[in-house]
Amino acid sequence: MAMKILPLQPNDHRSIRRMADELRIFEGIHHTHLVQCYGVEIHNDEMLMFMEYCDEGTLESLAVSTETGLPEESVRKYTRQLLEAVNALHEQGIVHRDIKGANIFLSDEGNTLKLGDFGCSVRLRGHQTEIGELAGIVGTHAYMAPEIFQSSEGHGRAADVWSVGCVVIEMSTGKRPWPEYDSSVQIMFRVGMGESPTLPKQLSEEGHEFLARCFVHDAKSRATVAQLLDHTFVKVDTGEDCTSLPLFSHTPFVPYMKLLSNT
Repeated sequence: MAMKILPLQPNDHRSIRRMADELRIFEGIHHTHLVQCYGVEIHNDEMLMFMEYCDEGTLESLAVSTETGLPEESVRKYTRQLLEAVNALHEQGIVHRDIKGANIFLSDEGNTLKLGDFGCSVRLRGHQTEIGELAGIVGTHAYMAPEIFQSSEGHGRAADVWSVGCVVIEMSTGKRPWPEYDSSVQIMFRVGMGESPTLPKQLSEEGHEFLARCFVHDAKSRATVAQLLDHTFVKVDTGEDCTSLPLFSHTPFVPYMKLLSNT
């Protein structure tokens, strides 16, 4: 079991109870690719979250350790699992709002991905996807959808889709999106000007098509998680005998094969 300590303002009892109620939502959600939340307790000026322990570290650590990114087969496998996790949340009317490699954990000798850290998550008022359900800047700027800080209408489930695309870049390159900028203000300016993160050159055409559907600036036109689960980029066999090989592909893995030939 893992325990996360969240500092609280001791005099703000209403906010503390509201946060605890939001996090208790996850006690009843069970999914292979979601970190299980066992319970929440409040003690004086801190809140304790008891969660499933994942012994293989984070996806961020794995990607960074490669320096050049993960092989595309692994990227496809992990992207499929991440989409299944996000879809499970969205079906419950929950928006994660801080999807990034550091909040994604690995278990089962690295074969299973689990999305965790639900501190920024919130449940929508209704089960319909509404762009303006949520307001306020929440999350990590390099992974943040433009509507979070740019639109006066607020944001919804579509913001998680943009973040999923950012994680694909992180896995493929071993670096966070927008690595050329150190300032959050610079990143927000670029996104606000209509730009998207640079697509990894080593990713296949299918991968580029997948990311293009994630990085649509108009949140209403962006693909949903359910639609992305049907994309050929994530049509992978996740069985024990073949954990990361694509079932089919319109374009060969030329960049990856070149990489293999050079090693």
